[in-house]
Amino acid sequence: MTKTKKEKKPKVAEPYWQDFIDCYFEFTKSKFTVKPSFDGSAPRDLKNIVQTLKKRAQDAGIEWTKEIAIHRFTLFLQYAFSDWWLSENWLLQNINRQKDKIIFKAAKNKNEVQ
Repeated sequence: MTKTKKEKKPKVAEPYWQDFIDCYFEFTKSKFTVKPSFDGSAPRDLKNIVQTLKKRAQDAGIEWTKEIAIHRFTLFLQYAFSDWWLSENWLLQNINRQKDKIIFKAAKNKNEVQ
């Protein structure tokens, strides 16, 4: 019995990926004065957050340009940090798991993160 090798789907690079990483690092450093690590599940968690924000923008008919993407991501981080628990447990893993809560809070305030 021979095994057939499954073909892997080609990985599609997330547009503006390095810009999102830079934005996250700058935001975090501004709040904690040190750079965060970016290992383990952190890249995957960031990608999940970005894809959620991108889908929500596209569903609302908003073009996903670099300026809009970084603006919406920055607002998302600001809302996340305004949550007491998240600000004390500032890990991408936690932020990703709480992303709906953050988006709901922004929507309640009629902000464009939603």
